[in-house]
Amino acid sequence: MKLTRGLTAGIALAASAVLLPAAASAAPARTAPARTAAAPACTTSLETWFAPQGNGFAGGVVYAVEFSNIGTATCTVIGHPTVKLTEHGTQVGLKATTVGTPAPVRLRPGQTAHVVLTITDAGAICRPLPTNGLSVQPPGTTQARSFPLGSSACRHRSTMRVDAINPGVGIPFYTIR
Repeated sequence: MKLTRGLTAGIALAASAVLLPAAASAAPARTAPARTAAAPACTTSLETWFAPQGNGFAGGVVYAVEFSNIGTATCTVIGHPTVKLTEHGTQVGLKATTVGTPAPVRLRPGQTAHVVLTITDAGAICRPLPTNGLSVQPPGTTQARSFPLGSSACRHRSTMRVDAINPGVGIPFYTIR
């Protein structure tokens, strides 16, 4: 008798666990709150930062390239930057190939986003040409910024990979939030 009563109570409890969510979903749907307007694209408000000290590994080096919103309004950045190795300002080899799926990154004033740049040792895959600079153009902008970087590139092949913009990481001594 006790076993039957306990079994009946357990079945009733299990049935209510199944039926309550069904009853809740049968209730009239509430209207979703209005979405806020998307922040405008970051165009002139992005400051690019690159430090030529990367993390080396057998066959290459990994660097962080950062983009900070130095403007006074929130903006959105999405995509991959255009990255090129240069010798005295002239592109050497092909631009970086892109990896990863872009997603919008919303940056309030003072916030920073970043990408990971991997440069493969060109000497391992071709007869390398010397380079002394790195050109980085953030997505959605028309201005590239150049940085000193001693490296090498292949004439008709890319030796770099860059991922899509990611939130986080700051320019040292700049990021305020």
